[in-house]
Amino acid sequence: MAAADETVRKRLDDVFARQDTLEACRRRDAGALIRILSAHGVTQGQIAAMTGIAQGNLSNYKRGKHEAAFASTFEKFADGLDMPLPLRQALGLSGQSSPDGPGAAAGAAAVPADTFDLQLLAEAIGRNGSNVKRREMLSLAAKLSATAALAQSDVWERLAYALTNPSAMNESIVREMEARSAGFHRLEEIVSAPALLKGLTVHLREVSTLLNGTASDPKDELRKRLIVVAGESSVLAGWAASDMGDSATARNYYDTAMKAAKEADDPAITACALAYRSYIPSTKGANGRARALLAEALGNVSETASPATVAWIAARHAEESAYLGDKRQALTSWGRADEAFSVADPDDDRVWTRFLDQNRFDSYQIATYSKVGKLDEAQELAVTVLARLESPDRKKAAIILEDIATAHLARGSVNEASRVARHGLVVLRETEFAMWLPKFEAIARGLQRWQRQPQVRSYLEEFAMTKRQFAASLR
Repeated sequence: MAAADETVRKRLDDVFARQDTLEACRRRDAGALIRILSAHGVTQGQIAAMTGIAQGNLSNYKRGKHEAAFASTFEKFADGLDMPLPLRQALGLSGQSSPDGPGAAAGAAAVPADTFDLQLLAEAIGRNGSNVKRREMLSLAAKLSATAALAQSDVWERLAYALTNPSAMNESIVREMEARSAGFHRLEEIVSAPALLKGLTVHLREVSTLLNGTASDPKDELRKRLIVVAGESSVLAGWAASDMGDSATARNYYDTAMKAAKEADDPAITACALAYRSYIPSTKGANGRARALLAEALGNVSETASPATVAWIAARHAEESAYLGDKRQALTSWGRADEAFSVADPDDDRVWTRFLDQNRFDSYQIATYSKVGKLDEAQELAVTVLARLESPDRKKAAIILEDIATAHLARGSVNEASRVARHGLVVLRETEFAMWLPKFEAIARGLQRWQRQPQVRSYLEEFAMTKRQFAASLR
């Protein structure tokens, strides 16, 4: 955008403020966008120079000879022309410029790959105790990376001393490890699984060192709290390993978490490990096995001990029952989930329940209702959730969008299903959430019979591109 003079910039701003531009973005109509730009004095040569799209392709789009179908094309438009957030969202893109876009060279902040920095970040977020948006997280990451003095803080000096002298463990050290564990659970939604697992592995190694340096004593509250930290961190490490496609490692971490739960007399950790583990068979279509794990999980936690955990697991049980065609059990489990959620405070319950906001909870209902024949209720709720959905850069948003798209597909609204699912693919790629790719593949299979329709064809092409991207990243 630096190459464009002030006159072109003003013309672009005028175009971006127009209603017909917004409508063209909602339709993902590249030809209409080019025609509007041309009518306001922005030439195809200028568009080509700013976006990197060949002028011949722009001409074909403008004349309707070809349709722009790939997300990468619209990302070039949005990044090159510096489109405002509402237009980016209308195109089904994330709120941030592509890493390869014009802003990349400016040194934009990135998620810290260094485990030390990631641990600092997790601890800072955990101490803060509030939700964190991706942009806020990146800003904090930049500050941490730029402030080397933080590494010499009292916190890290005390931890280093405790790691070499575990008997020196005290209240302050345990609180810091608890904060770090809570922070990692918040970072899960916006940090890639490989980076998260790398940080968690170092964190768990330090926790183990502290535990190994103290004698087993049921009366030692500090040790018990540290065992809980080990359990809470292990379930998250299992989830990250599962997201990476490493089911064997995931199961090992879940087993470790369950051992910690037993030693700390904290069965809710066992419930969480079983619930996380249920996603392994679920994503492979083994819904019966997934439901069995969830039933076992519900046997390890009560509404009194952790109502948010019960709400989450009962909602999952309802979802899996619906996939199995067990309508009666699905609605019974949903009733239990709804009752538990009505008295739950997920943000103030356990570290793993903080993801369960109203949108995520409602998405379980959408998934359940769309599979048991309550299509009108599912679609009505889907419209409501979509209207209030925020933080489109989180893994949770990909799950919610997949549930909504599936509900539209069940009702036969294939264009709406394609539109919502395409938006979900954008989030999936940005968050590198490979675990949910099979869910979007199921949508692609369901849409195959309508592949000649433009919206459906665009989704199928974009899904194929996303699948190739994930496959390449695993090589």
